[in-house]
Amino acid sequence: MVTKAESNFNGIKMKRRTFAKGIVALGAAAAIGLGTKRLSDLELFETASAAPVSETKMIHTTCGMCSANCAEIARVEDGRLVELTGNPDDQVGGGVLCVKGYSGIHYLYNPDRLKYPMKRTNPEKGIDVDPKWVRISWDEAFQITGQKLREVYDTHGPQAIVQVARPKPWNKHLSLSIGTPNHVVHITTCYGTHETIWLATVTGTGRNWTTDYANSTYILSFGWDPCGKAKNPQARPLMEAITDGGAKLVVLDPRLTTTASHADEWIPIKPGTDLAFALSMIYVIINEELYDKGYVDTYTYGFDKLKEHINSEGYTPEWASGITEVPAETIKGIARGFATAERPVLATHKRDAGGPNYKNSWRLSHAEVILNALVGSIDRTGGPIIERKPKFPGLRAVFDFPAYPKDIKELMNEPRIDGEHMFPVLHKAAGGFGKGIHQTAADGILNKDPYEVKAAIFWKHNILSFPKPSRMVEALKTLDFVVVSDINPSELVQMADVALPESVYLEKSGLSERTYFAKYPQVSLRQPVVKTLFDTKGFGSQALGILKAMGLSEYADGISGKKWNEAKCEALGTTWAELKEKGLWDDLAQHPFKDYEKLETLKTPTQKIELYSTMFEEYGYDPMPKWEPKRDMPSAEYPYYYIITRKPYNLMSTNQNDPILREIQPENTVVMHTTTAKRLGIHDGDYVYVESRAGKIRVKAELTEGIRPDCVCVDHGFGHWSKKYTVAYNRGANDGDLIPIRSVAEALADGDPTCAALMEDVCVKVYK
Repeated sequence: MVTKAESNFNGIKMKRRTFAKGIVALGAAAAIGLGTKRLSDLELFETASAAPVSETKMIHTTCGMCSANCAEIARVEDGRLVELTGNPDDQVGGGVLCVKGYSGIHYLYNPDRLKYPMKRTNPEKGIDVDPKWVRISWDEAFQITGQKLREVYDTHGPQAIVQVARPKPWNKHLSLSIGTPNHVVHITTCYGTHETIWLATVTGTGRNWTTDYANSTYILSFGWDPCGKAKNPQARPLMEAITDGGAKLVVLDPRLTTTASHADEWIPIKPGTDLAFALSMIYVIINEELYDKGYVDTYTYGFDKLKEHINSEGYTPEWASGITEVPAETIKGIARGFATAERPVLATHKRDAGGPNYKNSWRLSHAEVILNALVGSIDRTGGPIIERKPKFPGLRAVFDFPAYPKDIKELMNEPRIDGEHMFPVLHKAAGGFGKGIHQTAADGILNKDPYEVKAAIFWKHNILSFPKPSRMVEALKTLDFVVVSDINPSELVQMADVALPESVYLEKSGLSERTYFAKYPQVSLRQPVVKTLFDTKGFGSQALGILKAMGLSEYADGISGKKWNEAKCEALGTTWAELKEKGLWDDLAQHPFKDYEKLETLKTPTQKIELYSTMFEEYGYDPMPKWEPKRDMPSAEYPYYYIITRKPYNLMSTNQNDPILREIQPENTVVMHTTTAKRLGIHDGDYVYVESRAGKIRVKAELTEGIRPDCVCVDHGFGHWSKKYTVAYNRGANDGDLIPIRSVAEALADGDPTCAALMEDVCVKVYK
């Protein structure tokens, strides 16, 4: 008998609370690289009373719970997936998965998944409005979608159609075939700041996800918390470095994060002042001549200008101390320790202080590049590595189809509804294909600026990922047609006219080139581990179906994912059958990592790492980082800094409908210091309001001493209002409700080349 305390999960009887506790421990171990245990080794399961297993298969595939795409091995018993483990030959995952990866089984078997195409029968749209869905066939779904999009295409022009989706090949092909410049990605709320700076100052293209932590001897972080986010490619080698390699770890963060808890030094710096700290470090390293002169002379541009700038501005540790509240001697000690270490690295990633968080974050990101360059760390063992990737043939190289309606460069320079065309360096960071400005898309639609948008295509985006998401809800109400492709019955799906169910990654095929850690070229195979459970399709098939239904068959006929995969295998010198046996292909024997190899082919204007950015200078931006404060400062009305975090088991706002993960964390909280709470009369577990100038939310208070008294922190990913989520619905609140939308005009006035969303540049008040 299965009691309320137990559950039959995927054919296995498990003790739910035991499993919930165990998965936390397992995820923590996986996140910090301390274990490669199989789920079955944790003794969390009881054997269900079922027939003996007659067939067991071990199938290589690739995780798809986040964009790290760790290689994994699936254990399938009698056609059902029962276990996922990491592939030990994978340089990204290193043989382990994080909590999100292990939860992929429930993601596949979640009963709330979209199971078939649907059309809306209720013309009214909005929060808590029932779409009154009706099941339809794929033929009808494509027919409706194609007809509606074609009407907009013919009447208003292709620019009146916007696609909001990641810049994956099938999505790009869809936008380019239609001929719309309006392809909007989430980068200005995510990795856009670092990507733009990396392009302008280091490589001329791409972004840096690869950091060789395992070989570092001194790791410095301005708020990057890989252990607390379960970022396997970073957390695992970082922990190896500090536990086995004896590396020193220094973390500057207003919160005592998981990574900070392992640090030799934790500096609870004032939010938004990391830039001052970094500038003063540059001052010390240059003036005490602690920099790597040979590296700087050979591989960088603008050192003399930087030295003059830093000194003329007076960026001393004493100056920085008055801003950061960190003692000058502490700043000097960290600068010296960092510069004199054998293999130091300043760790960066999309969620640190140099990410899209503050008005000055883009300047900090540039300062971080400079610090890594001054100590000779970029593209060196133990440092940030310029990724080594294989070369895959693109769609056009494999399939014979006509030229796109407009030249890509011409199309991407057209005016866009999100204003990206006014940010030339951000545009270049997209590699010539506009990734857009996430937070301004709703305003562009509502204001009909520079023209009217009539239809939208969404792929795996959710309204809750937008700052002030109610603005996007209002924007979608104005459109004639919205089609959404998703796995889950998300809030965005509830605003759609047609919902297209996408297959889960465990049901799909493809090849994943390593980018999250690419010290050498490597590719991971993705193949179905079970038969497709429902009437779903991958987005590639959906995109081709939409194009055919729009009367654009010339961009779809004869194109198939299978043939493209075969062409990619041929380019690698292997076959699909060979990859199925190992799960991975790599070029390590022929192309082992060599220090500084990629520095010989940089694509910046000077072909060097630009301490002084000539690209920024060309477009009228500050060519070197200079101090400026964050946008919003504490006031009598809003006295607390606002911080956002993401739990290791949550994939943004995607997997909150997992019942086991919700036992671990039923809802999000506002974390605040015990002394602050006492002053406000707030007790642990009290429901309180957190309010900013943009909105307010109601969440539980969680008290700790591991945060600055002038800060509060809210977890991202909660506040789902889609009633189709049987677990996630109405749990917690959405942190994005408190974030003001940064307009194009504001970013232009600020001189910010990245138009970052400023996700944490807001202050709040807390009350019962």
